[in-house]
Amino acid sequence: MQAPSSSMQLLRWFVFSLVLLVPVAAVQAEDDFLSEEDLYGDFEEEAVFAVSDPLESINRATFKFNDFVYVKVMQPISNGYQKVTPDPVEKGASNFFANLGYPVRLVGNLLQLELKGAWLETERFAVNTTLGIVGVRRAAAQFERLQPRQPEDVGLAFGAWGIGDGPYLVLPFLGPSNCRDLVGLVGDRAVNPLKSPYSVIEEYQWQLALDATEVIVKSPTLLDIYMQLKDGAIDPYSAMKNGYAQKRRSMIEEE
Repeated sequence: MQAPSSSMQLLRWFVFSLVLLVPVAAVQAEDDFLSEEDLYGDFEEEAVFAVSDPLESINRATFKFNDFVYVKVMQPISNGYQKVTPDPVEKGASNFFANLGYPVRLVGNLLQLELKGAWLETERFAVNTTLGIVGVRRAAAQFERLQPRQPEDVGLAFGAWGIGDGPYLVLPFLGPSNCRDLVGLVGDRAVNPLKSPYSVIEEYQWQLALDATEVIVKSPTLLDIYMQLKDGAIDPYSAMKNGYAQKRRSMIEEE
């Protein structure tokens, strides 16, 4: 078998890097990305509760690294995507990937014994996948009883069980998290049949292509939120930390 050329190897590494280049937004709604206010509240820099941050020096260094990646790498890619993609296609792609998040939302409900929520997510997925043409259209939104509820994930389920946040973390490329949500993130990928390590997609090239496409599709909204936060805060690091912690705790309390 002929060894792959250096240019092909470089392309594969570039695609692989794209998979990582996206902040972990607190959560994404199934039909629409969360607004800036929904995602991080009022961006208050003075938290109304303590956020454990024993690794602040490391987290701040990681935050600066991520900022460079978002601004210098992902922002140009996102701008190019928006420039060449018609709005209806962009919206359909967002709906498609939101629909693929069904397994995570389903398991998040089941772990909390929210059977009604699990059934609602299943009905919405079935309607969006069939009538909505594999999720490109939000067909379920046409039915009053199938309106979306708060999206669940494994990290929120852990919180509902009483597991605390743990120390705040800033993950390279991925952004704000904490120890509990980091474990939850691993769980989210484990229960999603389209994500590694248990993906049904055997060819890693196709897996990377799918992940990279998802990153690019989601990047405009996520980067817009990030840039507004950065431009509007005296200390963007603290604003991100407090906003993330407040949002996740409020979602757990709403269970």
